[in-house]
Amino acid sequence: MAAWRWPARGRGGDRGSSPIEAVIVVPLLLSLGLLFLAAARIALAGQSADSAAEHAARAASLERTPGAAQAAAQSAAADSLTGQGQPCTATSVRADTAGLAAPVGQVASVTVTVSCTVPLGDLFFLGHAGPGTRTVTSSFTSVVDAYRERS
Repeated sequence: MAAWRWPARGRGGDRGSSPIEAVIVVPLLLSLGLLFLAAARIALAGQSADSAAEHAARAASLERTPGAAQAAAQSAAADSLTGQGQPCTATSVRADTAGLAAPVGQVASVTVTVSCTVPLGDLFFLGHAGPGTRTVTSSFTSVVDAYRERS
């Protein structure tokens, strides 16, 4: 009696399945990787905007006039974003300096809002239209010394 054997498969029954799997899986993995990079870039930009708003509010609260406070806030925010290597296609710094008009002896504050438009278009390739940009915004309030001379 002859030994039993598994039935023979046809030649090349599974040939070609690996390239098809690669065609499906590789673009999916690349898309997920680019999505992760975009999310990381936005998160880092948010942290940079937080830091820039804090520095700008502190610089503005040390000034005596609203005009000087706005200029100091602009400069401090730009220096902070540049120092952190944060690329912004557009930056907006808005300082609420109403607290500088408060009488001496009264507690007042200065609030600065920093907006940074983060470029994302370079994360997409082969001519696909990506989301382009994303704007992150952060605000910070700094107290003005109650007994400091004001405008």
